[in-house]
Amino acid sequence: MRNQSGRILIISFFTFAFALAIPCAIGVQSLYAGELVPVHLPGGLTLPCEVFKVSKDGVVLRVNDKQQTIPLDKLNPKDVAQCYKKALNPKDAALRFEMGSFFFTSKLFNEAEEELNGAVSLDAKYKPKAAALLSAIGALKEMTDPAKDDKKRTASTKKSGDGKDKDEDSGSDSSNEDFAAKFKRMDVPPRSAAEMKTFLDTQLEHLKEIGGPWRMIETKHFYCFSNVKEDKHRLVAQWDELFYNNLCDILKHKEGDKLWNNKCPIYYFAGYGQFQRFATESDGPGAAYSGGYFSAHGRDVHICIPFMNGRVNESEADRLAKNTLHHEGTHAFLQLTDEDVPLSRALHEGMAQFIEFWYDSDGNLALRLNNPERRRNAEFIAERTRTNNIPSWAEMKQRPMGGTDHEGYAWAWIKLEFLYRNFDKLCLPKMVHLIKSGKTEDEALVAAFGHPIDKMEDFFRLWLKEHAKRGFKFESKM
Repeated sequence: MRNQSGRILIISFFTFAFALAIPCAIGVQSLYAGELVPVHLPGGLTLPCEVFKVSKDGVVLRVNDKQQTIPLDKLNPKDVAQCYKKALNPKDAALRFEMGSFFFTSKLFNEAEEELNGAVSLDAKYKPKAAALLSAIGALKEMTDPAKDDKKRTASTKKSGDGKDKDEDSGSDSSNEDFAAKFKRMDVPPRSAAEMKTFLDTQLEHLKEIGGPWRMIETKHFYCFSNVKEDKHRLVAQWDELFYNNLCDILKHKEGDKLWNNKCPIYYFAGYGQFQRFATESDGPGAAYSGGYFSAHGRDVHICIPFMNGRVNESEADRLAKNTLHHEGTHAFLQLTDEDVPLSRALHEGMAQFIEFWYDSDGNLALRLNNPERRRNAEFIAERTRTNNIPSWAEMKQRPMGGTDHEGYAWAWIKLEFLYRNFDKLCLPKMVHLIKSGKTEDEALVAAFGHPIDKMEDFFRLWLKEHAKRGFKFESKM
């Protein structure tokens, strides 16, 4: 799922870092010291730091007598909250709203409420946007009964909406058992033609209550719902089918092979508040703070994608929505192609990120390499490779453990890049099909790729060292 930490529930990108356009200068901060705060720094160290400022550029700290700015998405959200309370810069309405939004997507709801209410008290123009987030927080706090979520597998592995710090388990915890249960096989029959028509008509009526000119375009494999402008609606319906064709090519899925029941509904929301309301009502509180998700009840599947208009510019909102489709759609496709069996976290998230990053920006190499989440993964893997701190595949099989496990996401992604780029393109889909037929992931990997796992890992380490020197800037064509 794409979470809000950031592509998203099992929701990166989801990751939900808003564009914090806060025109504050650091000014004379270097003339005086901030209060010491213990901060978990990138790289694994925890050090006492002097805090000066929190802004769109990150947290300004002095660490070991050196002043530096650390981006928000590279810090633990609780550390950001602690630093924010100690920061020396004035907290105006714009900053309070943006930090309230950040805390909301980081699931620090008390801090979010305080800042959102503070922003409104300073400037009433923030009231409508703050009200939507405060309403969602209230719903999330009130909905404590897990029975509704137990009926569906809401895998929003996409992080927050801008692809930065997604907390990608919308409503799941980090245990392996819960993850496996989320994908427990269920026999849910497809709807008849009459049942499908009734369902679609009912959905349209419900969506109209949320607001906007809701309509539906039926394509070969999807029911595409949206309340965006008509030309954008036609465009996203084209995205859906292009995504389907891309996955069929990568996983060698043939028309008529097992997948989801009927055609898969995909909902595109013009506003994030509308997405939150639908998610809360349809799939439970966890989904509401993701950056997008898929929900499955057996093979009965739907995908929900918000446009982040108002938080980023229109072109970036379009890019993020398309990336969320690739990420969440991959989870749904991978889970349900062939047999519906449990898959490892690493395979699920590795494949979702691989597809998301590969098709980002329609193949524009410069833009694709600049994907914030991909860039962060590449930088992390390069640093760990340089220090020879490379975990075994066995250690990482059930990671990422949640949306803030950036290490788990990074290793899951790079393993898929390695498997796809260094062997025959039929090997990866063959491995997936073997897992679906009952083999363990290790058995399937050996059978599909034709090498013992230890030899594969030796090659993997050599490959990492070679590509780390180039920043994992792979060629533009596969």
